[in-house]
Amino acid sequence: MENSQEVKQFDIWQIILYHLLPGVPVLIIAIVCANTSWGLGLPVFLSLMIAFALCLVPGQWFIMKIAAHKEGKKLKDIIGFTEKMPTHKIIMWALPGIMLAALIFTAGTEIEPSLWTIFAWVPDWFWVDRYMSDLGSLLIPTIFLNFAVRGFLVPFTEEIYFRGFLLPRMNKLGKFAPLANAALFSIYHLFAPWENVTRMLAVLPFVYTVWYKRNIYIGVIAHCVVNTLSCVAMLMAITAI
Repeated sequence: MENSQEVKQFDIWQIILYHLLPGVPVLIIAIVCANTSWGLGLPVFLSLMIAFALCLVPGQWFIMKIAAHKEGKKLKDIIGFTEKMPTHKIIMWALPGIMLAALIFTAGTEIEPSLWTIFAWVPDWFWVDRYMSDLGSLLIPTIFLNFAVRGFLVPFTEEIYFRGFLLPRMNKLGKFAPLANAALFSIYHLFAPWENVTRMLAVLPFVYTVWYKRNIYIGVIAHCVVNTLSCVAMLMAITAI
């Protein structure tokens, strides 16, 4: 795996493109699955899990594979920020990011509704936050996919892609690289733009930690734990209905 000082550096347009491009097919597939007029009419949350599994995860690995091929390297050799660190220290550095993200996301649920009026044009069938009322007989597969895909596969892949592949290639932004990475990472979630501010603030602490310690495993642990906690919160909310 590459040292972050040796990786090929991206131009600004490449930084933006590589961050946002993976979100496009996810949005398209989610819309096709969820649209109630000409689509499959599936619950939007289940539609997103399908889009994550079919597009997000394989798509980001495919982009990295192509990048590795262009550089004449193996996939594992283009991933940066892999400084060795004892497991207990990785966990220690991940914990503050986990706690801050949990607090920020919790606070965001109180603040975000005031911003939703900006997105009044979003059709009812695509409001991700209304996942609890339309699952019906699809409850069990949705819960399973939620934990397997959103709890592990997605955060693991995203950390390798955004923090292991992209962040080390943003040196020209200096100390602002983690901020740009967190902001673009948030925007790439095209299916829920009303969460952009909360999402950026939530991931920023552990993105800076990954950048500072040159260790993507900190981000992998923090992201997986935060997403799993979100899955648990969703399950508790559903069972309380």
